[in-house]
Amino acid sequence: MEILISKKDVIWSYLSQFFSVASGILTLPLILNLLTAEEIGLNYLMLSVGSLVMLFDFGFTPQFSRNVSYIFSGAKEIRKNGLDESTSDFKINYRLLAIMIKTAQSLFRRLAIVVLILMTTLGTFYIYNATDGFSSVEHTFLIWNVYSISVFLNIFYSYYTSLLIGSGQIMESRKANVFSKISYIILTFIFLYGGMGLIGVVLANIIAPLINRALSYRYFFRKSLLSEISGFQITKDEKQDLFEKIWHNSKKLGLVFVGSYAINKLSMFLAGLYLSLEEVASYGLMIQLTTLILTISSTLFGIYQPRFSALRVQGKKQLLLKEFASVMNIYYLLFITGSIILLVFGPFILNVLGSNAELPTLSIVLVFLIIIFLEGNHANFASFIITANNIPFVQSSLISGAVIGLFSYISLEFFAYGIWGLILIQGVTQALYSNWKWPHVIFKEFEIDFFNFIKLGFFESYKRLKSI
Repeated sequence: MEILISKKDVIWSYLSQFFSVASGILTLPLILNLLTAEEIGLNYLMLSVGSLVMLFDFGFTPQFSRNVSYIFSGAKEIRKNGLDESTSDFKINYRLLAIMIKTAQSLFRRLAIVVLILMTTLGTFYIYNATDGFSSVEHTFLIWNVYSISVFLNIFYSYYTSLLIGSGQIMESRKANVFSKISYIILTFIFLYGGMGLIGVVLANIIAPLINRALSYRYFFRKSLLSEISGFQITKDEKQDLFEKIWHNSKKLGLVFVGSYAINKLSMFLAGLYLSLEEVASYGLMIQLTTLILTISSTLFGIYQPRFSALRVQGKKQLLLKEFASVMNIYYLLFITGSIILLVFGPFILNVLGSNAELPTLSIVLVFLIIIFLEGNHANFASFIITANNIPFVQSSLISGAVIGLFSYISLEFFAYGIWGLILIQGVTQALYSNWKWPHVIFKEFEIDFFNFIKLGFFESYKRLKSI
């Protein structure tokens, strides 16, 4: 089975991204207007801790997705390193697929339970200290525990996305996300207007993943597929063997995620301990809006990842380069456009909304946008490297994360540089290595320079627009 990207995949992916963004943008005015600055700060702290515990996924979600893509592209076996390229018939090994599904179900169930235990123990201790003994915000303990359950559900069912994306059912995966996000938006409006405050937001966050799970199951486990995989008796040894193969690279990717968290999220975690909740709200608002720009800009890359993996297996190197260059051109265009909109209209829009949280100064936002643009660029190149089932950047990611975490702590503890210190430490550290290293690896592999890469992407995008 060859994995292709259809117009419906692209349309539904952008709809999914729209509603993912809308779930933040449409509810943000209510959150900024109806919640106090302390509640807004607590919300960002919860999201930060939630991101931390998501590290317990440890690279399994993208690794499962990538290996499902290999199976649906005709791979006869899963290897620890490299690819099985004996795929000329494109036939699916259904027994291998069944083992993959059973392994994923077992693994994510265990991960979700561990995360729930940690959030309700160590996480509770952190929130207790960050909110002056649960006194800064009313019902903090209840809010935190409801949020912990929502994170548990997100992890427990996350493998469904891997199955759909990996099998090339991108449209179906995005549909499930669209209806889930619409439900979240509607419920958040109802709960906030009903006067439930922050607890209404976290309640809506519990219901949304349940809707996503129900739809994802319906889309993936169709009768035709169930008839192919239901007859296999999967042994414990088979699941263990496959797990060990996946774990070989998942542990590397997991360490990369740890480094990535330290690079992008640890500063918010530390800010909760050293800055006021009002400052945390301002910093968190900037991160949220710039992350929205990054997410929208990287949408097309996410759509094409299973396609890139399939082209790697099939050895279609030139077509792979052309499609990657085209996708990256879209990333550059969308990020620059989004940045201009935020810089020019961001403060005005927040003022019109009557926001109780403000963005940092214009200079801070501008510098942070440049840092995130470069971060997103090298992250996409690094993810492209992974499509070859090779992860060469574990050490550099951990070193960068450690450096950023250490100096962020020093900045807050001894120099009180505030938000400026946090973003400059991140930007300088990344510019010294990662920002240029991983694009350079791809340019060297495909024997192309940056200028010709941009040129190739422009002409490829132009050809596709003409064919529409």
